[in-house]
Amino acid sequence: MPSPWPRRSGSLVLRDATPGDVEQLLTYRNDPEVNRWMMRTSVDPEEFRRSWAAAPGSDTDHSCVAERDGVVVAMGFLEIVDDGLHEETPRGVEAVIGYIVDPRRAGQGVATDLTRGLLAVAFDTLGLRRVKAYCNRDNPASSRVLEKAGMRREEHGVEDSWHAEHGWVDGYGYAILAEEWRGEVRGLREIRDASAAVPPRRALPEAVPWESGARHTARLSLGDATPDDVDQMLRYRNLPDVGRWMLRAQVEPRAFRRAWLEPGQNDRSFVARLGDRVVGTCSIEVRDGSGQPGGPVHGCEAELGYVLDPAFHGQGYGREIAAAGLDRCFRELGMRRVTAGLYADNVASARLLSGLGMRLEQYGVRDSWHPDHGWVDGAAYGLLAREWRA
Repeated sequence: MPSPWPRRSGSLVLRDATPGDVEQLLTYRNDPEVNRWMMRTSVDPEEFRRSWAAAPGSDTDHSCVAERDGVVVAMGFLEIVDDGLHEETPRGVEAVIGYIVDPRRAGQGVATDLTRGLLAVAFDTLGLRRVKAYCNRDNPASSRVLEKAGMRREEHGVEDSWHAEHGWVDGYGYAILAEEWRGEVRGLREIRDASAAVPPRRALPEAVPWESGARHTARLSLGDATPDDVDQMLRYRNLPDVGRWMLRAQVEPRAFRRAWLEPGQNDRSFVARLGDRVVGTCSIEVRDGSGQPGGPVHGCEAELGYVLDPAFHGQGYGREIAAAGLDRCFRELGMRRVTAGLYADNVASARLLSGLGMRLEQYGVRDSWHPDHGWVDGAAYGLLAREWRA
């Protein structure tokens, strides 16, 4: 793909980097004050040089330098990403942007002009449909830059990022659609503050005594899947009503069987039974947290999901299973944070998660691909261990 640079943006000229530019960028890239709010607090100089040398010929990396009055004052990043989880998601249509400004040029409007230039190339030159950017809540300068550029806050992850100085801090996610950039739509949904107390939760089902080995809820027994369980699950898993709001509407039986009978070490999913009948399942995927190097991020978070046999809908079993999943995450596995994602139009699941006390932390406008409806809104909920115990 030809390079999209050069381009003028406000007082800046955005262009491809020369080897001399890269050496200049290295003079401040690893400065602790510059990197204070960055995930990568330092870079290897040789790796840094190779990355910049490859950018002009890349199909996905469209990094640039920002020049003002003949002097390089910042670096900008524009990376085309394929984050869509549905297997049919269109590829190569979204990007993440970022920037680093020479500290001697801070407060001079460089970041704002650079961000607007990155967005202009993303939409006007590359024809992308959506662009995202991230920052810490405690970095208000970056929040202001992104909002001045027209981006909309759609994510507030409470204590979702490790910071070397401050421990677990909140993260913000911003986004803008091509239609917003062109002025065709306005007033789309935003998340301004998700750090308030979680919604009051209804009385929870009886706690699950995971430690004792007698795993059960008030009505259900819980445990690892058996071959007979998987046979039962396959009788309903590919039904249209079951797969309608799932990222994988259909599963391949052999792969499905193998996943349940030979789970990986981070897969702590379980089956819920009423007598000998499988009522539903709860998926638990343990993963690392995010943040700056050196933090206690290994295996500290989990993503939760559940699937219910439609024969048992409307009887409270989904809530019972999801509550048991949260209980397992926090009490047995010692997770510090649990998240759950869904299509925003899946109102029943949204109500269930909110009823368990989970907080709406992300509402992505047209960020998720649905095979029947195209681009639809996605949502994500979060909960901390101390909130579950409260």
